[in-house]
Amino acid sequence: MAYYNFSGKLLDINTGISINNRAFRYADGLFESMYFTNGKIMFLQQHYARLRNGMEVLRIDTDNLPSIDEIEHLAKKLIAANEIETSARIRMQVFRKAGGLYLPEDNTCDYIIEATALNNTEYQLNTKGLHIGISNSIKRNANIFSQIKTTAKQDMVLVAMDAKDNKWDDAILMNNSDSIVETSSSNIFAVINGNIYTPTLSDGALNGIMRQNIIEIAKQNKLSVIETSLNESNLLTADEIFISNAVKGIQWVVAFGTKRYFNSMSKNIISLLNKKINE
Repeated sequence: MAYYNFSGKLLDINTGISINNRAFRYADGLFESMYFTNGKIMFLQQHYARLRNGMEVLRIDTDNLPSIDEIEHLAKKLIAANEIETSARIRMQVFRKAGGLYLPEDNTCDYIIEATALNNTEYQLNTKGLHIGISNSIKRNANIFSQIKTTAKQDMVLVAMDAKDNKWDDAILMNNSDSIVETSSSNIFAVINGNIYTPTLSDGALNGIMRQNIIEIAKQNKLSVIETSLNESNLLTADEIFISNAVKGIQWVVAFGTKRYFNSMSKNIISLLNKKINE
């Protein structure tokens, strides 16, 4: 039997939630996807800070949000209950308590924590490079929601469906100025003449936790990182492209259209990441 944690209680994974749940009715919530390995959640403080910031933006009270230590304790308890022996993907979803229509009756929160087993105890670079393309289904407007992980992810659903339809591994979301934002599940980086470029947050890119750590690690190792607007032509002139998220770390891209890429920077960055998480 598998379990999830609902506001501090372990429940059978087949136990449903109320139809009055505001995350279900109005996407009135947020989530964080995290990587658990070596007995701890990686970069938990950064995940927690972004979650609290998102709650403040949505005006959800943080008073009964578990502390950092409590979240890690609940995650470990859930991992044990699910008999996960190595690493895990931890998904924490926070949502406003049920009640009301658009106008809430209660601004305090409930939360769900899920744990799914993974096989890798550190970040592993994909052996086979990804094939990616540009999604034409939707474009993003940069706004206050761009920097928080709300449960309203219809744009990413459509982008992921475009990738599947075109037999790509992932697809790129653009903004209304035809600048690159991110892919359906990751931030994106391009290596051009030894410099690492990534879309600026003002173009609508999420300030991903792995993005933050890649930028920090690169600068610590005297690698040039430039946050700027990127377009399709920049990718076509790049020597290398990789994407990143908190669970998978880095995945290198072998093809964008007819262009082919290398992965030497990806190998270097993922090695530095693993060194950091094993400290």
